[in-house]
Amino acid sequence: MNIGGFDLITNGSDARFLLLGGRFVGEATLNRFTSALRGDSLVAAGLIAIHFWRVRKDGGISQPL
Repeated sequence: MNIGGFDLITNGSDARFLLLGGRFVGEATLNRFTSALRGDSLVAAGLIAIHFWRVRKDGGISQPL
């Protein structure tokens, strides 16, 4: 990827190396992304559970006028 003749991401780029966990997509890369996906899913499920608990504890979404 380059903009105005300046390479932003190359084969030796630190950003690409950090994301891939190496020079190519391999087992380490797949493990890293799988772990991140599971972690994000657990965080989302936790936030949804807290939201449902708070709605129920506070008596629902809408109150009578």
